[in-house]
Amino acid sequence: MKKHYIIVWLFVLFAFAPNANANSYFSTRITPEEQAVFAFFRAAGDAPDYEYWIQNKYEYQSLPESKKEDFLVKEMMRLGHGYGMYDLNTDLLEIKLNILSKYIPKTEDEPAKIIFRILNLDENTTPTFNYRFGDGYISMVIERLDFFKVIELTEEKDKVIRDKIPYEGDEFDATLEIHVRAKTADYDAMIVKDDIKQWIMLSEIAYIKCEVDSRYTQQTYILWDYVSDWHSEVFRIQNMPEEEKYPHPYDLFKD
Repeated sequence: MKKHYIIVWLFVLFAFAPNANANSYFSTRITPEEQAVFAFFRAAGDAPDYEYWIQNKYEYQSLPESKKEDFLVKEMMRLGHGYGMYDLNTDLLEIKLNILSKYIPKTEDEPAKIIFRILNLDENTTPTFNYRFGDGYISMVIERLDFFKVIELTEEKDKVIRDKIPYEGDEFDATLEIHVRAKTADYDAMIVKDDIKQWIMLSEIAYIKCEVDSRYTQQTYILWDYVSDWHSEVFRIQNMPEEEKYPHPYDLFKD
């Protein structure tokens, strides 16, 4: 808790310093990996140990001793501000995976299907996504990802997909894009595996889609996608045409 207060007061001090150049001194840039660390600690209901995090960064360790304290202060400001602004429900983590997909035509007994497998991953292995934190990793597991490994197609969807797949009867390259929200995490439940610290974070899918590039039309097609109920309204607004997001000036004067 003390570290949290230190970050807040440092931010206030530099924000109101009369000769401070905020643009050159204070950065608000946050990387996707850092965002994943924020997600872990939001789900855990705790604040990150900023000193442990920063002092294990290569950038910090490679500095001469005379510059380390200045770097530590700047990073504590940047990461502390980023964590304060991070919203678990709207700042989703995004993952892109190269996969192999396959279309299976319908038979008399079975509907058409489209399946996928993750490259270089055993069928019985649960995929984890690792994010560096300190001298260890936060390992994220996506809940119910295997649910989408086999997608059964209605006749209508079968007709649409058949025109988009490169060929039938064999695997083809595709991309899986996943947007997730951190669900559960516990900082105290750290484990050590092969002498490396590891923290587990469970996440849930907000949106997922499978895309394929057409070699003939040079376009990218969505083979299938899914949006969760809890994310559907946000997703609708985010994908709404810009002109529909805001009221027309004339509408403001209507009764």
